[in-house]
Formats: sequence, C-alpha cells, structure tokens
Amino acid sequence: MCGIAGGIALSTNRRPDPDKVRTMAGLLAHRGPDGEGLWISPSGRACLAHRRLSVIDIAGGGQPMVDGSGTRGIVFNGEIYNYLELRDALARDGETFRTSSDTEVLLRLVTRDGEECVEALGGMFAFVAWDDEKGTLVAARDRIGKKPLFFVMEDGCLYFASSLGALRAGIGGTRALDAEALDRYLALGYIPAPRTIYQGICKLPAATVMMSHRDSVVLRRYWDIAAEPEPLEGSYEQAMDRLEELLETAVRIRLRSDVPLGIMLSGGIDSSLVTALAVRQSAHPVDTFSIGFGERSYDESDQAAEVARHLGARHHILRLESDLTGLIPRAVAHFGEPYADSSALPSWALAGLARRHVTVALGGDGGDEGFSGYEWYATARRLGDWASRIPRGPVRAAASAATAAGLLGNARRIGRFARGLGFLAAEDFGARFAALRCCLGAGEAAFLYRRSIAARAELRRQDAEQSIRSAFRRASGSPLRKMRYADLETYLADDLMPKIDVASMAHGLEVRAPLLDHAVVRFGLSLPDEYLVDERGGKRILRDLLLRYLPRPLIERPKRGFTVPLAPWFRGGLRPRIESLAGSERLRGLGLFDPSGIRRLADEHIAGARDHSQRLYALLVLDQWLEASAAGAVDPNLVREAAE
Repeated sequence: MCGIAGGIALSTNRRPDPDKVRTMAGLLAHRGPDGEGLWISPSGRACLAHRRLSVIDIAGGGQPMVDGSGTRGIVFNGEIYNYLELRDALARDGETFRTSSDTEVLLRLVTRDGEECVEALGGMFAFVAWDDEKGTLVAARDRIGKKPLFFVMEDGCLYFASSLGALRAGIGGTRALDAEALDRYLALGYIPAPRTIYQGICKLPAATVMMSHRDSVVLRRYWDIAAEPEPLEGSYEQAMDRLEELLETAVRIRLRSDVPLGIMLSGGIDSSLVTALAVRQSAHPVDTFSIGFGERSYDESDQAAEVARHLGARHHILRLESDLTGLIPRAVAHFGEPYADSSALPSWALAGLARRHVTVALGGDGGDEGFSGYEWYATARRLGDWASRIPRGPVRAAASAATAAGLLGNARRIGRFARGLGFLAAEDFGARFAALRCCLGAGEAAFLYRRSIAARAELRRQDAEQSIRSAFRRASGSPLRKMRYADLETYLADDLMPKIDVASMAHGLEVRAPLLDHAVVRFGLSLPDEYLVDERGGKRILRDLLLRYLPRPLIERPKRGFTVPLAPWFRGGLRPRIESLAGSERLRGLGLFDPSGIRRLADEHIAGARDHSQRLYALLVLDQWLEASAAGAVDPNLVREAAE
C-alpha cells in the first residue's frame, strides 16, 4: 500500500517537470512512510515517484520498479492478492523473478499482456506503467474502486497522483472550481468520478484502464456486472456453502502479509463474519478494533467485544466521549475536496487506533451492497408499492403545491411531506430510488440556492439523480438487484471507497475488504431476492452463514451502522457553529446560496422540525474546505462565473 505520483509526456517533444513530481511525492509521505523512490526514463518522457508502505517483500519490493532493460517502469498502489498464483503461472511460461513482490508480477504481466493484464488481477490497485521504447502508457484502477488515481493534462504531459491535494499542489497555480461538481456534492455528499472539485482535474473511474493514444489518452471500462449472470443452481444450503468457500478464499489471500495484521470489528454481521473466518485461518492471534461512543444509542463497542471474546480475538476499544468534528480540518486536508460522509470521522479515529498495533487491517465493507443490507432498499420497495396504487397525476399536483407551500414556510413539516410526494410522483422505480439516494431534494434546493441560479442548480441536481437512475436502468434483474448494482456503481465506488482509503492511509494503514472480492460481489449479485431478504430484513444468507460461527443472540441484534450522532451534536454543543453558517463569508462568496435558506435549514433542525443534519454537515465541510483553500488554491469568483 503506497502513494504514487508522476508525469508522462504524451508527445515526443514534451517532458514532465521532475520538481512537480517530487512535490507531489513529498505530500504523499503519509501514505508511504517506509521508503521513497524516483525514476526518470532514458528518454526523459516519464518521471515516476513512489512512497512505500512496506507490506509484501519488505527487502525487495521497492518502487518505482524497472525491468532489466531499464526502459519499462511501474508505480503501483495496492495489493494483488492472487500474485502468488500469477507468479507461478508466469514461471511456468519461462519468466524468472528478482524479487518476491507482487509489484514485479504486475510489471511482468503489463509487459506481456499490456492493458489486458487487468483481467487477471485480483485485488485493490491503482498503477501506472510506462514503456519507454514504445512510448506507451497503461494505467488502471481496480474493479471496485478501492484505490484512487487523479490525473490532469498540463503542457502536453499527463500528471497523476494518489491524492487530489498532492496533484493540485504539484501542478501549482490557482484552479477554477467545477460548479457542476459542487452541485453534485451538495446533492450526494460526494463528487462522483470522473469529476473533482477542480475544473480539468479528473478521477480515473473504477474498473477503468487508461492508455496513451497519440498525444492524448483513451479510457476503457474492463469490468461490469450490470448483466444478470446465469441463474444460481442448487438449494439455499448449497448457496451458503458456496459463499463460505468464496469468503474463505477471499479472507485467506488477504491474510498474506509480512507485517502485523488485524481486523476492524464493529460487531455487525459483515465484520463479525470476516473476523470468524480470519481467526479460523490465521496462524497467529488476531487483534480486533472498534470505536465506542458516549451516546449509547450509537455505541456498538460492547457487542463487538462480545463477538471478539467468543471468537478468541484480542480486542481493543477506543472510547470517544466528545464529538469528532475536531477532526474535520485534518480530514478536509486529506480528501482534497469537499466530502460529506460523516462516517469518515469514526473511520479516521478507528484507523488511528488500529495503526498503533498493526500495519494491515481487514474490514467488513461490501456486505450491504452485495447482500442487500441497507434499509433504503426496503423503503424504496414500500414507496414502489404505494406508488402503484396512487394515481400519479394528482400526486404530482399535490407535490408541487406542497413544495410551493414549503417555500413560503407555511408548515413545519410540509417540506418532508413534499419530498415524500415527490418520490411517489416519480415516473418509475429507478427515478424514485435515485431521488431517495440524494440528500438534497428539489424542495430544499429551491430555498437553499439563490433565486437567480435556482433553475440551473435544479437541473444539475437532477443530473446527480440521473447518474444513479442510469446505473439502475443499466442493470438487469429484479428492482432489488438493480438498486444494489446502482449503489455499487455510485455510492460504494465514489463515497465509501474514498472514505476508507483516505481515513486509513492518513495513518499509513492498509485496509482490505474480503466481502469486496470481485468473485464474492459477482456471487452476491447472482442470488435470488429470497436468499437475501426475509422477515428479519436484508443479508439473510450472510446472517445464516454467521450462525455457523456465532450463537444467535450475538447476531440477532439491531445494527446501528457506523454513524456519528450529528443530529444531537448540532442541537447541542455544535449549535453555535451550525447557526453561524448562514453568515459565513466563504459560503456567501461562492454566489450560490441564499443565506436565509441556510438559516432555515439550521432553524428547522435545531427546533426538531426536520433532521437536516446531513445537509448541514455538507455545508459545514464545504465551509471548512473553502477556509483551508483560501491561500490562493481556489478562486471562488470562477465558481460564481460558472454558476451564472
């Protein structure tokens, strides 16, 4: 696990600036505290830099790694979990190796197969490889999007880095904000790929390979499970057996490490199952880690401790008696752009706890998308049932009237009523699901944005919904499968994966997710709905599989989710900070918001009329990000111009 950076001249008469690359690499030191390296190709057209967190082949796995000819080099962030199997296959074909690292295996595969090498890779990765003789570039991200890669074209060169902040600082200068990206942030709480908050700087999307083509680059998606696979044959018990086999393999290959390894254990189904499989397969005692909150309704640490005790793991708890919002400035600096998933704060704290003991940790991410764990799937189904029984025309009229009344402030709960009617009035299931997954609805946007830009802002907000709706429509199968696929494509790839990567790598911790093994994900999306949902809720098959390892009382308990108590914090000790948002000169300077709209959000939340905690947190983070960017990194006037 590492940080990578570099510059590559896509035309023969250009050369990247090594000083820019060195600057980027220096800002990635937290991702790779164990070593650094820089390679300039013989022609000077490629400059690759690496910061290393040593996990596999500590002595021989340094990067950038260059082949024996000295003309082909690679920088790689992540882990290729099946590298031993790939190495054996390459050796049978006559390849010899100088190291025992997965990086050398990847370099040999890229040299032999080019862009097609990604088909064989199992793991999490972002890599950039350059062939100086051919003048060709191959770069890629893993199927799920666990490892990031940001890039920009400057003066005929492609510059890239593992973090947005490092890339922006390396290329220097004032950057214009992307107004459409900002609107998507407010609608979703994150900025989906390929956009970033800056115009011209992009994220390479998940499951995408990038190749040089003349003086530019082309992108190709190499993995997609939108199409429904062949129907699963066999009984429910046989499906459980097959899932157990897949998870045992996924856990086993993720236990490969030359440094201490532990598990992030919340006490829920997903992390408990990962812990059970890891304890059974590990040759060493397993350390587990969890967070405890002062607000008992949000605290699962006792449950996690019971699970660890039953499984025989050594458990560590970090108890947090105060709010975590003091972490926001540090988190903002590491994300490099506005990011409003508040669960990043406990993830950050938990990663810090784990890093005191281990260098690698397994986690339970992926169970909700792969096996139907989110409550909003049931909510969407209920809305679909209601919508099928209600004439759409009258509902649309009622929704419009309720929205107008809400804008005039005629009722405390009219906004919520209008939002619910808006879901019912949507034209199809996919549209209702997309609206449900946005944290800023049309009603709130109408009073939050300035009237002069409200129409354009609403179109951009609808674009955010459309990205989710498009993913839903692209998938085959039942509505439940379509929703899960849409979440994998959007929420998981662009929200949850950056959260885990940034929060963990800020502490130099590598996190691995067995439930996001692509074979496990594919299997999960092949299951019929009745294997996933029963009267207890979602994740039926995971829950029943876990009964092979834990007693029922430790499993059949409500899951609170890895969330923080924003709502009471914003009505309590953080109330003054929330009330001050309406007067923020930084937010006002963007030229996007009506201060009275921000004040309305705060007043309704504090009064208990509506829970606006997610929307207020998004504004709080945006305000903090603008403050951090005030030293010339961002020109807010360019946002105003783009908005108008």
